Amino acid sequence: MENDAASRPLWRFFDGSVSVSASMLLAILISACPCGGLPLLGYLNWLTKQEDGIIIVATLLLFPTTAGLYGVFAMIFAAKETIEKRAMKRGRRVGREEGREEGRLAGREEGREAGIKEGVQAGRRAERARIAKMLAEHGVSLTPEVARRLADDVE
Repeated sequence: MENDAASRPLWRFFDGSVSVSASMLLAILISACPCGGLPLLGYLNWLTKQEDGIIIVATLLLFPTTAGLYGVFAMIFAAKETIEKRAMKRGRRVGREEGREEGRLAGREEGREAGIKEGVQAGRRAERARIAKMLAEHGVSLTPEVARRLADDVE
């Protein structure tokens, strides 16, 4: 639960009402308990049998009940926050790994395309050099335009 100003009064009301209900429940359970031999519980049991005793015992138990419930709620929300942090950390790690893999695949594809392009260009250069050599061996004279095209990588 967010700890902002808008939700705080509602949360405090809920927390207080749960504490009052829990202390009343404990007072009723103590009144029905056969615990006369135990020092504190025996006294609280005897007190519940008196006039307005259950309300007095519930009021006495309100602070310890509130403290206990606050600790339980704090522990639950701390555990929830820890789990959310771990999930976010795990999600970031998985996201980075997926991003790396996507980058590798994209890099591989770009490398293939560049390699194919370089291979085609190298093949064309080699073929042009071979043609120029064969023409020179046979004594064929070339026009300046054809000689320039054989020497350059013009498409």
